Order: sequence, then structure tokens, then C-alpha cells
Amino acid sequence: MTKLLASAAIAIVAAFAVPAAAQTGEPAQITVPTADLDLTQPADQERLDSRVDQAISRACRTGGRDSASRRFESACREDLEASFAPRIELAIVAARTERLATLTLDNRG
Repeated sequence: MTKLLASAAIAIVAAFAVPAAAQTGEPAQITVPTADLDLTQPADQERLDSRVDQAISRACRTGGRDSASRRFESACREDLEASFAPRIELAIVAARTERLATLTLDNRG
């Protein structure tokens, strides 16, 4: 069962690559690893949220302290959070579905 969940997690990592509008006009790529997480567990869901927050912070950081830089960082965070939210929910649902399918198969035998 763990192998099935790990395989599902590998596919989820690819789905988490999201382009972010950078100040330079070039897109940034964000990838959040999930292969070591069991997304059916609340603690691992919290770890995923934390990783997403950290990745978004790194991607949106400009280093500027002026109001334009702060506005950019805020807009960037909002855009990326909105992009990630449905993907996180989908990843959790997929992990639960995979676990239920595996449990059903194990109970038949």
C-alpha cells in the first residue's frame, strides 16, 4: 500500500509545478515534494501546507523594501496560493481514494 501511495505522490509532485509571474517577466517554477508524505494523515497535510507556504515565499521574494515590491510580493502570494489550493485538495482526495481502494482489495482476500 505504501508503494501505491508513493507512486501517487510522485505524480502529484509534477502537478505542483506552477509558473509564477516574476518582476522580470520571466516565470518561476515551484515544485513541492510530496513523495515522503502520506496525505491521508493530518500531520502530513500540515507539512504539505508548510512546504507550499515556504515555496511561495521563496518564489515571490523580491528583496525590495519599497511599496511596489511589497505589493508585488502580496499579489504573487495571492496568485500562487489560489493556484495551489485546488491542487492540494486534489492530492489529498487522490491519496484517500488510493487508500480506500487498497483497503477494499485487501479485505476481499
